[in-house]
Amino acid sequence: MPNKIVNVIPATNIPPDKNQVFSYLAPEKEELQPGQEVLVPLRNRQVRAIVAEKPITKKLPYQVKPVTEIFPEKNVLTPAHLQLAKWVAEYYQTSLGLVIKTMLWPRLKRTKKTAVNSAKITTKFPRLTSDQAETYKPVGKALKAHQYQSFLLHGVTGSGKTEIYMRAIQEVLKKDKQTILLVPEISLTPQNIERFAARFGADKLAILHSKMTGGEKYTEWQKIISGQAKIIIGPRSAIFAPTQNLGLIIIDEEHDASYKQYDQQPRYHARETALKLAEFTQSVVILGSATPSLESYYNAKTKKHTLLELPQRYAGGLELPKVEIVDMRQEIKKRNYSIFSEKLAATLEKVLAEKKQALLFINRRGASTFVMCRDCGYVVECPNCSVSLTYHLQSTPTADKDLICHHCNYQTSSPTLCPECDSQFIKYFGTGTQKVEHELQKLFPAAKIARADRDSMDQKDAHQQVFHNFSSGEYDILIGTQMITKGWDLPNVDLVGIISADVLFNFPDFRSNERAFQIITQVAGRTGRGQKRGQVILQTYNPKNAIIKAAAQHDYHKFYQAEIKERQALNYPPYSQLVKIICQHRSAEKVQEQITALAKTIKQVIIKNKQPIEILGPAPAFFSRVRNRYRWNIICKIKGGLKKSQRDIFTPAASQTDCIVDIDPEDLL
Repeated sequence: MPNKIVNVIPATNIPPDKNQVFSYLAPEKEELQPGQEVLVPLRNRQVRAIVAEKPITKKLPYQVKPVTEIFPEKNVLTPAHLQLAKWVAEYYQTSLGLVIKTMLWPRLKRTKKTAVNSAKITTKFPRLTSDQAETYKPVGKALKAHQYQSFLLHGVTGSGKTEIYMRAIQEVLKKDKQTILLVPEISLTPQNIERFAARFGADKLAILHSKMTGGEKYTEWQKIISGQAKIIIGPRSAIFAPTQNLGLIIIDEEHDASYKQYDQQPRYHARETALKLAEFTQSVVILGSATPSLESYYNAKTKKHTLLELPQRYAGGLELPKVEIVDMRQEIKKRNYSIFSEKLAATLEKVLAEKKQALLFINRRGASTFVMCRDCGYVVECPNCSVSLTYHLQSTPTADKDLICHHCNYQTSSPTLCPECDSQFIKYFGTGTQKVEHELQKLFPAAKIARADRDSMDQKDAHQQVFHNFSSGEYDILIGTQMITKGWDLPNVDLVGIISADVLFNFPDFRSNERAFQIITQVAGRTGRGQKRGQVILQTYNPKNAIIKAAAQHDYHKFYQAEIKERQALNYPPYSQLVKIICQHRSAEKVQEQITALAKTIKQVIIKNKQPIEILGPAPAFFSRVRNRYRWNIICKIKGGLKKSQRDIFTPAASQTDCIVDIDPEDLL
């Protein structure tokens, strides 16, 4: 006898080489729709699932279980979201069910509405500069045309890119459509919330980020799915928000590495996913940055994106901040062994006297980066990872575990004697944010100092609190890592100090120069946003470094021209596409055996099918042991990009429990 059968995608991790769609008995009187959420039995548990297509009546040669529960919402995932889920699973070689799980929100009872500070709505838009008006014209034209188009908005720091975003959102709102605004980290959301709430009204906003409770997320997702929320702001996962009538996607600081999910499946890149979603929904995409990724700028140069440029600062034609490079070798010759050069210390004193503010940037947490015996050279390392432990100043008088691994969070106490030779000559090397704070307090005891790094920002609203406190003048100096480089607009900051530019270059990775240029340029751009030209003091032991010089001149084009030649010569992106295969196991012998066999299989397929793929490795990863698991890598360079016909080459690796296939990795470490 025929039955009413519905095919669903269970929201759970099923290896990509296995079947991802399952059949169940559908209720006779209920018309299920594609994208609707149901509950189904799978093995010995109940799992959430999404209806893949309309139920059909047919006779099956085997018995199927009935759907357990039907959730009331008809439009959980639109056809475009289903299409996107299939693309993400196929492109990133991951489980379709896991992608669906990433797209779903917590199934909780509605809770108290997330608090958003109310702000007076500013209905009058400020006048655009001539550069902004010219830049916005093609964007406005594309929005009125209701068709997919992508723009790269390259504007120097403080050029008014946000105003372009707002004009575009206003145009989308006229058509009663929704906008997704992606930001790299939640540290950027406080200021964005305030700006967009003031312009468009808090009731039109939905905020999504990882620090929210399940109930808060549920409330925001309901606002989005009902159409109440027109502007969705959040980090990379917000690209999967259940928008029903999408018209615009904005990716602010599009170059930022945090847009790539690297620590768990699916290992998607929000930028590439956004471009594909926009294509499926016929929406417009704006990629904005003062330091675009080389791939995005190359794509703009080759007409894949439309290039828009804002070369001048918005506020009163102010010049970009003056960057002074200080040679720290000369400081040593002058017997200045402090963290701070004479120039930086004197300028900090002047800024404090003038009641202005300063940002100090160092890309390392903790107090010292490693602990070493000066007699035998022994370095205290993590027992679980192939890295040295970082020394942290004790947060409380009773805290004794001051050595921490930043990979697995292993903690132990600093040794008083060397474990190898019993020497008493234990020395702490390197500098981190805590040490800078400690030395700064000694140098300027009256100054009010705050710190912004992962250690001090682990509480839910810590980012918002430090931003508000600093912007309101409660602190004089803010010390931080990369999180203070991204998009904060602080008019009272007259000085940025880069404590050590050299630590940005010490990575054997093809993107290290690009990252260093981006970070230096971005952190320099945090100053000079008021009525006065800002100043940047950059400390380095290598003042002739070409990347440092280009960043000091705020010359992205000079940097791009030099770096793109290097990429072409070495066949790195954008001239090839990379696939990184990581194998990991508790046994060093087994992981090497496994990845060697895998490399042999892949090479045989490549040779047999004459594929233009270059293989590097297998070799131990840069961090060769993490959380007690040994790691080996294979790097594949695919000339011309990964074609659909080539993806099957990597499916066997993606289906192995101890292997990870990372398409378009952000680094090769």
